[in-house]
Amino acid sequence: MFEITSKGPIFEISHKYVENPSAAQYAQHTHACCELLLFVRGDANFNIDGILHHPKPYDLLIIPQATYHYFIPRSPHPYENYVLDFSPDIIPLEHRQKLFAKPTILNIGEDADCCRFFHLLALYRETYTPDDFSLVCRSLLRELLIFCSYRLDSSTPVESARNPLVETMLKLIAENLEKPLDADFLAREMMLSKSYVQNVFSQEMHIGLKKYITQKKLFAAQADLAGGMSAADVCAKYEFSDYSSFFRQYKQMMGVSPRETKRNGA
Repeated sequence: MFEITSKGPIFEISHKYVENPSAAQYAQHTHACCELLLFVRGDANFNIDGILHHPKPYDLLIIPQATYHYFIPRSPHPYENYVLDFSPDIIPLEHRQKLFAKPTILNIGEDADCCRFFHLLALYRETYTPDDFSLVCRSLLRELLIFCSYRLDSSTPVESARNPLVETMLKLIAENLEKPLDADFLAREMMLSKSYVQNVFSQEMHIGLKKYITQKKLFAAQADLAGGMSAADVCAKYEFSDYSSFFRQYKQMMGVSPRETKRNGA
């Protein structure tokens, strides 16, 4: 078992085994990096942006940026996984757009070529110095991601169901981030009551609608800032009420100011 953390493009590489997992150990979260999670064993559910999935051994969860996800233990059976968190910029745009267009689950249990990458991670961790392991992991991760993007053409993703109302809400949010989005907007578009929209969303997504919308806008703002847009223009583009509010929320979530993101290009 191991865990390596650093700054981008790779933020975490880990192989973990938990003897007696509990829900309190796993908080609902989202982040600016992408994630590959290989479920090795256990008895659990995963909620990925409102889709509840009961994984089988060697289900590979491909989780894009800004996607809410969390682990829900169903019993105290031991839980084992590999987690790889990284910047999507680590691979070329064509593969990035295919692999991270939406959350995807592939079962690689019968795919010896794909499993080989995770076996190599364990082998290299035991064999190399920490510096050499970090160096090799970068090239191995790139190879794995490009390999997975090709596998999407020949593999059948694992199907999971999501509440169709929530599906519509998420689509409306994604398509209207540059508008003053709120529960009233969604209620009008869906011809439902505001309270019903809020209740269904929070029950299915386990996060308040307002918080979800704000964080989606902030992740979109981050991409524009990294691309060179000014903080003031980004604030106006995503209809934040005022710059001080945008600045405070952005720094709280990203850990850096909007101007630092623009200066660093990430």
